[in-house]
Order: sequence, then C-alpha cells, then structure tokens
Amino acid sequence: MKNHLSTERLRRLMKTDVFVFHGYTELYLDGRWLKVTPTFNTGLCEKFGVRPLEFDGTSDCLFHEFDRQGKRHMQYLRDHGAFADVPFERIVAEFDRHYPGFVPGDGGPVGGDFDREAIKEASGKGMGPR
Repeated sequence: MKNHLSTERLRRLMKTDVFVFHGYTELYLDGRWLKVTPTFNTGLCEKFGVRPLEFDGTSDCLFHEFDRQGKRHMQYLRDHGAFADVPFERIVAEFDRHYPGFVPGDGGPVGGDFDREAIKEASGKGMGPR
C-alpha cells in the first residue's frame, strides 16, 4: 500500500511511503467474506480532508483511494492474500528487506506520536479542520 497520508518522520525512518504489509481483517458475515481495513480516527480524517470509512455490513470497507479534493490518499499495490493467522515471520522478513534499520536492534518501538506529527504537518500545509 502506498500511503499518501504518512508523516515526513515516518517516511524518513522507512525511507519510503510504501507499506509492504498494511493489513486488513476479513469478516465472515451472512455467508460471505468481507474485507475491512483499520481506520484513522474521525478527527484525523477531518484534518486531512479524508472521508471516514463507513462499514455497512454488506460490502468491503477498504481505504478510499482519494481524499475529498480528489488527491491520491491510499493506493493498493499488492494483495498478499488471506491468512488464518498473522504470518509473523514473513512480515518480519519483508520489513527487514524493505525497511533496513527501521526496527531498533532491541526490537522495541521506534517512538513518536503519529497523530501529533500528522496534525502539525497538515496545519503547515493549510489542511486544517474542514
């Protein structure tokens, strides 16, 4: 997934704006599987001019590719398929390959506050609350 809503700090740490294993959940409802993505909170969506996702229980609920102004927001690049359990080893291997040095040597968190960083950047670009 190419994330056009990532922060400068996150892009600098990752050295890209591509998330190789940005996941979604699959729900089995009324005899069929539906894809449902994790979502940004409503406040952050408002600050970045992105419509919040709405799940109706009958169709997939994936990130919007464009924001309210028609600019690219999220771009799905590859679907890795469905897994009965998180493919942890595969994800770690892909992270090591695509983001060398991103995960600290002790495996601990990188730190930071995405919401705060994103809001600060949005304010600097004239993308305040809508």
